[in-house]
Amino acid sequence: MTTAKFTRRFRGASDVTPEEPQKERPIVVVIDDDPRMRSALAFTLRHDYDVRLYANAQEGIAGVTEMTSLVILDIRMPGIDGLTAYLKIKALYPKVPIIFYTAFQDILEKQDLLSTHKAFGYFDKNGDVSGLKAAVEKAVQHHSVVSSMASAQRLVRGIMPPDDH
Repeated sequence: MTTAKFTRRFRGASDVTPEEPQKERPIVVVIDDDPRMRSALAFTLRHDYDVRLYANAQEGIAGVTEMTSLVILDIRMPGIDGLTAYLKIKALYPKVPIIFYTAFQDILEKQDLLSTHKAFGYFDKNGDVSGLKAAVEKAVQHHSVVSSMASAQRLVRGIMPPDDH
């Protein structure tokens, strides 16, 4: 085999174009005491999101940061329940959307969580996963827009002199 044929077949490392840096995936925190539900959600969302799983509300609350794009939260869990966890997360990170994902359908509870507490969504664990996936995508996009707007407002406040009126 001649040198020319060898170089055509095998390119050296210097001939390979560098890969583009991977875009950071949105962080989705899942808080659910049921290991099967955590695994199912991780499997469903892992291709598009950085999924972080927590078995109880206390660990989950600690796992939420300002970089979190969405929290998927079970309502009925031992220890700290979902509503209490929701209120604690919202007190710390009001811009992070939260979707409730529960096995117990209670119409009054659903109305309260969606209207009074402004949860981003409420889904039945026994329901259609495609609706949940669509809500996750919408919530992550919403968080991205809200975060971008907040960053722009901080930038403008830093540039603009205070209004004396």
